[in-house]
Amino acid sequence: MSFFGGSKLGTTSSTSFGTSTSTPAFTFGTATSGTTNKPLFGATTTAQPSLFGASTTTPTFAQSGGLFGSKPGSTTSSTSLLSSGTKSVGLSGTSTASTVQASQISTVQDLIQNSEYLIRSLTSPDLFGDERDGIIAKLNQLLSACGIGNGYYKGDQQPISYTAENPFYQFKAIGYSRRSDYCDSDGIVALTLGINYEQLSTVTQRQKFIDSMNLILGNNTNVRAHIELIRPLPDNQTEVLLYVTEKGKGRSSSKELCAFLKQPTQDAQLKNQLCVVNVLSRTVVDDAKKHAFIKNPPAGFDSQIWQQAVRENPDPDKLLPYPIRGFEQLRKRQELQTAEIRLEERVIEELKQRLVQINSKLIAGQNQCSYQRQRHKELSHRLLRCLAMQSLLQHYTISIDSVEEKLETRLEALNASLIAPDQIKSRINDLLTILRSEAETLKAADGTRLKFTESDVAQIKRYLSRAQEALERVIDVVRESTEDLDIIEKHLK
Repeated sequence: MSFFGGSKLGTTSSTSFGTSTSTPAFTFGTATSGTTNKPLFGATTTAQPSLFGASTTTPTFAQSGGLFGSKPGSTTSSTSLLSSGTKSVGLSGTSTASTVQASQISTVQDLIQNSEYLIRSLTSPDLFGDERDGIIAKLNQLLSACGIGNGYYKGDQQPISYTAENPFYQFKAIGYSRRSDYCDSDGIVALTLGINYEQLSTVTQRQKFIDSMNLILGNNTNVRAHIELIRPLPDNQTEVLLYVTEKGKGRSSSKELCAFLKQPTQDAQLKNQLCVVNVLSRTVVDDAKKHAFIKNPPAGFDSQIWQQAVRENPDPDKLLPYPIRGFEQLRKRQELQTAEIRLEERVIEELKQRLVQINSKLIAGQNQCSYQRQRHKELSHRLLRCLAMQSLLQHYTISIDSVEEKLETRLEALNASLIAPDQIKSRINDLLTILRSEAETLKAADGTRLKFTESDVAQIKRYLSRAQEALERVIDVVRESTEDLDIIEKHLK
């Protein structure tokens, strides 16, 4: 299926879309009456409420919406699920009158007669009765393929208008539009504002918008408006998704909120204060309406091509096939997609800036944590010094306890064992005296070996063992005393 492929001359659409049939086709955003069928996206009749409670007085054909949303036009308030009503623009930029004609078709006989006139204008016009009729037929075929102008087929008959919905229109394709994820209980309503996105990009500007909405809602403290999403649209417009919560009841339904905002007073306030162009209820399509929609091809589309688009839907749960007629609708969809891409790029840039800020705050927090850790260590040492000083001050007025008395006794015993007669100190002095007095004899006897008996060796071992044990005890006591003195000295400083 080519992008702008359509039915060739001599073929007809199996099911009309936007024209009268005995069984009306399913519509979004329009109310059906009797056997009259309406166009799918946005065509309305006078005084008939739409699916979301809106009514219009000017029948128009809705401009196709983009993949991520739609840009409502300023010439109609017709509502639809996937797009909002805009003025239909022909290939040459002029408004077409096809919808007016389609809305007037009310019987099967009118449909058959209209189709007969269309075929006659393309195959066998009867104006001159010569070869000029063939030229007129080719011209009508060209106009029909372009979807513009009128086709003359008989001198005494009114010409038939060629619109983008005729089955021979060539500049058409089938795209896919995303279904809404919101249900009626979510209370999401889309407001299309005729202002640039930059005017609602800051927190302060959005808060002012919410304050204005609260005033429009009656300035009730129990009823508050909340912004769900803000996205840019083409032609310097902005779409705002919002919902309203009521204290004790939760969110208001989408249809109720949309109907309230479309009342004359609220509608005038929205236009004057917030430059609102259109109000649209954003709800999901139920499965029954979805199946009815995809079952019937739009006007001018071959049923086989439409069903092929339904089968090739990349995501049937989230996307719906959508007819695209003409370059204007295609351009609108492209602009909407471009605006959505710019929004995503802006969000990514904001996320990058937030990551940089968070990284800076993280580094600052780590530095502060290191500083506080060092400060905590200093304060801990200072506290220990204060506690040691306080302990020393307390000990100045307290008598010696039992532990200190035991320590003093051990030190005195060690001192006595060192300086008592025939103990270590005296024996060392005797040895030094002998060494000094017998120095020459010891030098002469160098190299001689002394002979000891087993009893002498055993006695020497016992003596050395006792000396070693005594020295070890002395070393332990000296070490403990040194540590205590170091602690006391440190605390005194």
